[in-house]
Amino acid sequence: MVDVAADICGVHAQVAASSELMLGIRLREITRGDVREALWEKRTLVKTVGLRGTLHLFPAAEVPVWMAANRLRFPAEQKRLAKAGIDAEELNAVIEAIADMVGPEAMSRPELEARLEERVGGWATSTNQGWAGSYKNWPMALGWAAALGRVCYGPGHGGRSTFVSLSDWSGWREVDPAEAGIFVLRRFLHAYGPSTVAEFSRWFALEPALSKRLFGDLTDELAEVDVEGSRRWILRTDLGADSKPAGDSVHLLPQFDVFVVGSHPRDQLMDPTSAVAQASPGTAATFAVLLVGGRVGGVWERKPVAGRLRVRVGANRSLHRRQRDSIAEQAERIAQVLELRSEIEFGEVSLRRHL
Repeated sequence: MVDVAADICGVHAQVAASSELMLGIRLREITRGDVREALWEKRTLVKTVGLRGTLHLFPAAEVPVWMAANRLRFPAEQKRLAKAGIDAEELNAVIEAIADMVGPEAMSRPELEARLEERVGGWATSTNQGWAGSYKNWPMALGWAAALGRVCYGPGHGGRSTFVSLSDWSGWREVDPAEAGIFVLRRFLHAYGPSTVAEFSRWFALEPALSKRLFGDLTDELAEVDVEGSRRWILRTDLGADSKPAGDSVHLLPQFDVFVVGSHPRDQLMDPTSAVAQASPGTAATFAVLLVGGRVGGVWERKPVAGRLRVRVGANRSLHRRQRDSIAEQAERIAQVLELRSEIEFGEVSLRRHL
């Protein structure tokens, strides 16, 4: 499980069930219970603020590297926040307060928020239209504190988030951000290459100039390839790797699956004229998608009904019997991960994005 989480560059965890499914569909026989055990008992996986400021699960041993790479974004982020009217001193005060407050014992979200308000005043819990709509300020500081290695998520209590000191929870070591950036670029190209500077920048939310520098630092390990007229880069060690055409294979992927987020070009991943693309321009990540031949070929949804999981699949093309049989098997596997039994049906699925 830890190896798979490493190979796919972390597991997107904005939706907990989706993160459990991302691992479950890539491994045999594990369930959500195994994922939770790895997170909260064995601590071989860590939940924290990762790529693009979103929640991710990372191998515990790699968290310091990913957090160091996240710090490459700090200078550009400081400029952006300054333009948005965010007071740097206020922000730093909240970051330091979070670092001082969390420890080895889980602290609930309401408790952390209340203590922050007591210590640093109302700025921490006030909303600011300048950085993320109407969100409060302190979660922004939480992302910075996470990148500095001060905090990560702890076990949930009653469905609510908790926070712990990362060094107490799984250990910490200092890593040079530039070296960490090279590590991340290698991982990205191995998982989602051949790719380009622009695509890596988008995936990691990094300034193009920094991405270009990382590619330059990795030049000796890269090979240029042509993919349908597009100039792309791949690790030299991956040039001889076996690859099989996707053909007409089918796959059910949960919302925010890392394959959908990491795959480029987007107009090859999904038809720009499709209903999915029209509903969510630029990305299909907000939907649970059906892949047909490696491309988005529909959506699906799941719903617990009387102790079973009803999976409904809406394909935007005709499916032959073997494909339907494969989808039924995958629906059963998805139910197993969620510790249920499945019911499968085919028909129209509403395009409701997860926001």
